[in-house]
Amino acid sequence: MKTLRTFRDRLRSILLFETIGLILVSPLASWITGHSMGETGLLVVVISIIAMVWNGLFNHGFDRIELAYGGHLSTRGWPMRFLHAALFELGLVMATVPLIAWWLKMGWLDAVLLDAGFIVFYLLYTVVFNRVYDHFYPLQSVR
Repeated sequence: MKTLRTFRDRLRSILLFETIGLILVSPLASWITGHSMGETGLLVVVISIIAMVWNGLFNHGFDRIELAYGGHLSTRGWPMRFLHAALFELGLVMATVPLIAWWLKMGWLDAVLLDAGFIVFYLLYTVVFNRVYDHFYPLQSVR
C-alpha cells in the first residue's frame, strides 16, 4: 500500500517548485522582453500568486459543478480532464495577459505570446521538476 505525501512534503515541493521556477524564468523573460530582471521577476511572482489562488478557486468550483451534475473527481475520464485543464488555463490567461500587457507596457499580441511562452515553459518544467522531486523525495511504502 502507498501513502500520500504529507502536508510538510507538499509545502517543501511547492516552495522548491516556485523558487526554482522563478530563478529559471525571470532571466529568460528579462532577456526575451528587454525588461529588467526586477520587473520580470516581480511579474512572475505576481503571476505565480494569481495561479495559486486561481488553482484553489477554480478546482473548488469545478468540483462542485461536476458533483452537481452527477460526476466526481474519482470517476473523471480523459475528456473531462482535458476540459478541466483547458478551462483552468483559459481563466489563467484571461487574468494574466492584461496584467502582462500593463506591467511591461506591451501590446496584447506580445502579451499573449509571452504568456504562451510561460505556459509552455511551466508545462515542461512541471514534468521535469516532479520527476526529479520524486527521485530525491520518494514516497515510502506503508503496510
